[in-house]
Amino acid sequence: MAIDLTKLSPKGQVVIPTTVRRQLGLKEGMKFLVMGVGDTIVLRRLELSQEKMKLKALLRESRAIAQKSGFSQREIEALIRKARKA
Repeated sequence: MAIDLTKLSPKGQVVIPTTVRRQLGLKEGMKFLVMGVGDTIVLRRLELSQEKMKLKALLRESRAIAQKSGFSQREIEALIRKARKA
């Protein structure tokens, strides 16, 4: 396992150290999914076919939860707008 330090640039960019890029076979132009979990940032190489399936499953699960909540489509959209503004 390669471990190294990096820092955030004024433009919000983070450089993945060479040792880590080499070990993981990362190349320029690759895309990543970025998730914030508590005080941890997770960067995951985006492999569209797998990620697309996971996102579709998440969407199905979210829709089922929304239906059980009793909220209307209009109420859900209003809550989403409110959350995005916050």
